[in-house]
Amino acid sequence: MIAKMTPPEPILHTKLLPPRLRTGLVRRDALFAQLDDGLARKMTLIHAPTGFGKTTLVSAWLTERGLPAAWVTLDETDNDPVRFWTYIVSALRGLDASLGKAALSALAAPAPPASFEPLLTQLINELSQRTVPCVLVLEDYHLIRLDEIHTALTFLLQHLPATLHLILVSRSEPDLPLGILRARDELLELTAPDLRFSPEETASFLRGALREPLSAAAVESLQERTEGWAAGLRLAALVLQQKHGDDTARVLASFSGSHRYVADYLTNEVFAGQPEAVQTFLLATCFLGRLTGTLCDAVTGSDNGLLLLDQLERHDLFIVRLTDAGGRVWYRYNPLFAESVQVLSRQRLGEAGVQAVFERASIWYAQQRMFDEAIEAALSAGLFEQALTLLGEFIEIYGIAETHTLRRWLERIPVGSILQRPTMCVTAAQVILFTSDRYAAATAARIEPYLLAAEQVWRAESDDENLGIVLALRGMMLLWQGQFQQALACVGQALDLMAEDEVFWRGVSLLNAAGGDMNVGRLAAAQGKILEARAFLGATQNTHGLLAATGMLAEILYQQGHLEHAAQLCRQLMDEAVGDESMLDDQGEARRILANVAYEQNDLESAGRYAAEALEMAHQRSNELLAAQAQGCLSAVHLAQGRKDQARGDALALAARLNNRLAQRELQDTQIWLALCTDEWEAFTRWQPALDDENLLHQQRERQRFLSARLRIRQGHASEALGLLEILPAEATHSLVQALILRALALRTLGDLKGAAAELAQALEMGQDQGFRRLFLDEGVLLASLLRELLPAHLPADLSLYAAMLLRLFPLEASPTRQGVVGAGALVEPLSGQELRVLRLLAAGLSNSEIAGELVVSNNTVKTHLKNIYRKLNVNARDEARALARELKLI
Repeated sequence: MIAKMTPPEPILHTKLLPPRLRTGLVRRDALFAQLDDGLARKMTLIHAPTGFGKTTLVSAWLTERGLPAAWVTLDETDNDPVRFWTYIVSALRGLDASLGKAALSALAAPAPPASFEPLLTQLINELSQRTVPCVLVLEDYHLIRLDEIHTALTFLLQHLPATLHLILVSRSEPDLPLGILRARDELLELTAPDLRFSPEETASFLRGALREPLSAAAVESLQERTEGWAAGLRLAALVLQQKHGDDTARVLASFSGSHRYVADYLTNEVFAGQPEAVQTFLLATCFLGRLTGTLCDAVTGSDNGLLLLDQLERHDLFIVRLTDAGGRVWYRYNPLFAESVQVLSRQRLGEAGVQAVFERASIWYAQQRMFDEAIEAALSAGLFEQALTLLGEFIEIYGIAETHTLRRWLERIPVGSILQRPTMCVTAAQVILFTSDRYAAATAARIEPYLLAAEQVWRAESDDENLGIVLALRGMMLLWQGQFQQALACVGQALDLMAEDEVFWRGVSLLNAAGGDMNVGRLAAAQGKILEARAFLGATQNTHGLLAATGMLAEILYQQGHLEHAAQLCRQLMDEAVGDESMLDDQGEARRILANVAYEQNDLESAGRYAAEALEMAHQRSNELLAAQAQGCLSAVHLAQGRKDQARGDALALAARLNNRLAQRELQDTQIWLALCTDEWEAFTRWQPALDDENLLHQQRERQRFLSARLRIRQGHASEALGLLEILPAEATHSLVQALILRALALRTLGDLKGAAAELAQALEMGQDQGFRRLFLDEGVLLASLLRELLPAHLPADLSLYAAMLLRLFPLEASPTRQGVVGAGALVEPLSGQELRVLRLLAAGLSNSEIAGELVVSNNTVKTHLKNIYRKLNVNARDEARALARELKLI
């Protein structure tokens, strides 16, 4: 299923070779000068339709200037980030073997990198150490359509070292930030008008290409008809070489360089003029992307492949010789020519004949261990069983890192054929899961048939180890679908069944099991499993898993009340979760927790910013649960800032768009909480918490118990509230403080002031240690009144200081006795203006005599002011006064 760590896949070296230049090329000095100027910019983009000499121009310029260059010829199969960057790094290593070792190692891991930016960052740093400038050429970039590759290449462009210049050769404009590059003058752009031959260049080309010179009028006619299109001129010259006398005039009269006539001309004039043996050879080999003698022999059934390839090159029959590689000479047809002959081949050979060509090619590729080409050819031949066998070998050696490539191959194979192979079923399930919206029900529906087929086979064979992997994969899928109980049952069985050395899935399952512990409030057990899982995840370079583990640890720390440590892990997660779009889940989770931390610390501005960012990322990823959680925090911020209508309106608007059941419950709880905070709870008097719903998150069940307790207190049923709060949270300090506060309010409602004081004192002690604010402030008038009632007789001095600070932070409607410059309820008197000045100088570290000097008063006057300040703030020392002044934002 998941391959062990392996070396990188053997690459096709011919893709790293520029085409060999023909003799007699027309010198294009003006274009060479423009390319020289382009070296001062980040990138040169040459885009024009086929046949304009783009590749020849770049290759000739590099040869003329003697520039060190890395060359990659791209094709359709490179629409996979792992494969794409493997070729790029391998090409650069051809310039300097010290480059890209770490990048290739990451690309060779059995699972795809979670992000390509870290490995590109290291590669960029290595390139920046070079002192010799070099060029990276990416030919046929128009074949790349994957946004993930465009994004990563944009990152490379943004941070391109001065020693590297990028050249893109394409038939169309690539999906890159060209506007920014143009605005910054970091782009040289050559298009079809720039590449057209001038009349002088046309005349020079025809002089070199034809045995007999053409008249000036004939040259002018060809220039006009082809409009300087290089391929049209080559085509005309090729036909003219085979004509004589009056035929020359006929060719000139009938020739058109427009693209819609090219295919007919290639078949009617160029192909038809070849000997029968050459025609047969072309019909059989035109489908091959790259050609070498023995491959052509295998496809045609002859033994003269290399001879005919050499003959075609000498006759300049739209074929390019590549540099020798691996003891073989490789060629490739001009795409325009190959496409034209392919149409003719299908007509002449029929579908059966074309399939036979692909079948023979697949067998040859497989013998050479060229799996990519072997699989592609088998699929083109419709040999699905052969393709599946080759796919199995490929995965066993190289793993599933190239998920996009694997998905493209598997989608070309009938589902029924895949379902007969349990190992391939697991691969198909993983590939779909890792390349689709993991939260969508449609994704689970597509995956389940594969998992079920594999499970049935391995249960029948009593193959527990492979069955464990199926269950681990299903458990992960179910977790993303929000079906927690079913997911955790699968994960538990998986850990029992799978082999001890199954590192990848054991790490994933341990992480998922930790999620199960969190779901029932066993935070310590969850921490232990996460730490154990991290070792497995690191061993398999499972970056996605490591990021998830960091986010889970941050959430545990938040629940335990370690706010600063949780925030630190979230900032680490934000630094590490950079790259492809799937990283937005981790980025959003980090911001959600940071928003909660900032909100609890009463930093409403930061909380609102982080929550809004998390909400935006959730929308981008269609992550409804994250969206609901982020909106809950954002609505709380709006309410705390006095924007009640916005708090309710935004929550209501999002709730109407949600389909995920857990997300809907999250927003419903938010709406109930908002109603309780604004004394509009009558509409929810019949609401009942879903405390027995096992598929709710632990925090959701706990929050519903707290909401129900608040509702009972407001309805005058405090005894029922205490019943709901009998079982206190054991490990989550944040929840425990909330429960203690609610118990204190319920006891006070029942007239038990002593009991209320004991519960609230415990809550204040924990809250003071952890820096909690909003847990107290969000209880509003009820708690503000209780704090004023308990101060100072019923609370120790240190807690009285903390309680007084909290009272200062309550809004005016919660503290009706506040007045003057500062007050903390009935027991903290306002400070006069002079007392405030003394307090600020004291906090700055000045002695009594220094304060007296600053205010031009006597020392005794300063002492009197300090005595009044201590009394009003209910403190006994300078340090306590300084601390409270900071808490109350008086300094």
